[in-house]
Amino acid sequence: MPEEQVPRPAGERRRSQDRRSLSHRVFWSVFSVALAAIVVFSLAGTIFLQRRLAESTRSCLADEASVTAAALDDAMDDTTLLTQLKLEDTRVTLVGTDGTVLFDSVGDASRLGNHAQRPEIEQAMRSGTGASRRASSTLGEVMIYEAVRLNDGTVVRLAKEQEGLLSVFVTLVGPVAALAGVALIVALVTARREARAIIAPLTLVDLDHPRRSVDNAYAEMRPMLDRIEKQRQELKRQMAVLADNDRMRREFTANITHELKTPLTTISGYAELIAEGMVASEEDQRDFAGRIHREAGRLTSLVNDILTLSNLDESEHAEGGVQAMGDVLGAHEEIELPHLVEVVTQRLEGIARKNEVRLAVSTKPAVVAGVPRLLDELVYNLTSNAIRYNKPGGAVTVTCGANGAGEPFVRVADTGIGIAPEEQGKVFERFYRVDKSRSKSRGGTGLGLAIVKHAALYHGARIDLASEVGQGTTVTVTFPKV
Repeated sequence: MPEEQVPRPAGERRRSQDRRSLSHRVFWSVFSVALAAIVVFSLAGTIFLQRRLAESTRSCLADEASVTAAALDDAMDDTTLLTQLKLEDTRVTLVGTDGTVLFDSVGDASRLGNHAQRPEIEQAMRSGTGASRRASSTLGEVMIYEAVRLNDGTVVRLAKEQEGLLSVFVTLVGPVAALAGVALIVALVTARREARAIIAPLTLVDLDHPRRSVDNAYAEMRPMLDRIEKQRQELKRQMAVLADNDRMRREFTANITHELKTPLTTISGYAELIAEGMVASEEDQRDFAGRIHREAGRLTSLVNDILTLSNLDESEHAEGGVQAMGDVLGAHEEIELPHLVEVVTQRLEGIARKNEVRLAVSTKPAVVAGVPRLLDELVYNLTSNAIRYNKPGGAVTVTCGANGAGEPFVRVADTGIGIAPEEQGKVFERFYRVDKSRSKSRGGTGLGLAIVKHAALYHGARIDLASEVGQGTTVTVTFPKV
């Protein structure tokens, strides 16, 4: 069995979250930089101070060496003068022309070795003055030497001990620690304030309206805010589409229920009258049977249209698109538009005569790659719709061919009742009727133009509609070139 995980305490979880927070990282970044700056400046200050002290000591020692040399040049007895000379913290050494130590204010001159090879002595004997620095063995201290050659060739050397870096740092450790403490407190406050200031533009971003935050945001944040705004707009669009689809689904359900109920009620009513023996004469029975047949045909047409729309809807959302729905809708073929238009208009000639509408055809060679059944329904529904919504004595002209760009097209123009501008965007919706009474009386299902829209979409075609109330309507479907 796996070991049971022990939940961490709330305080530990909060500390873990704080370590991962941007504010926490910014704070420690700023604080670390400030701390590093304090350390660097403390070391740099110590080095600078030590060097300034050493330079000051060397300058003073050089002056003292010059004064001492001048006094010795005028003295009768160098050793007596040097014995009486009192220079605080300064060692005085007199070196003969051969490097022998003649006098030393600190040690026994007879026990000191030859100084001819000492850099400052050698330099003084050669050029008149000499200087050097040598490290001491204690606390990193430095000995500074200044030597001056006397008139008789001997050399007087003055030496003074100067504190080294470590000594200076130890001397300054108290003040430096106090200053560092103050600096750390300032750094702590500054880091906290700067962390909040840096994080503030992030916390103030309004994700519901990202572009309102652009003015106060960092330049690096603007691409992210633009992307969030685009995604938000896309999400709104998708939500609107979903809401519209839901509305259309509810309307479709209500409409299909009504459309199916009407013929079913009629069929059921007539059939019940016949079954109950309430239709006595043979003539009435034939009349009722004819009405049942017409309503059944209307019901069959409605069901076929619904199935066609269902298949087209499925093809729009299926993976693989056209290829995936080939078995359901039919295989793609190259179709001669003139032949298709002739076949469809011949089937509608009887309906056109019944509605007192003149049906004309004008064709030019054009080929479309598509599903024959869907293209047949597209042309049929456009032409049938133009006939039903026409006026007695009106005309419908069906034209096909290719436009200037070589794209095949089908155009159906009528002289009917026309469509108002505010309704032109709705006519391709399911069960939408410009004139409900006219379509009911002439057998429309309300799905014809919806089938046209989805069939055109399936074939990658575009639909253009031009209409004027009382003057007529022209619908053009333009297909991609083969």
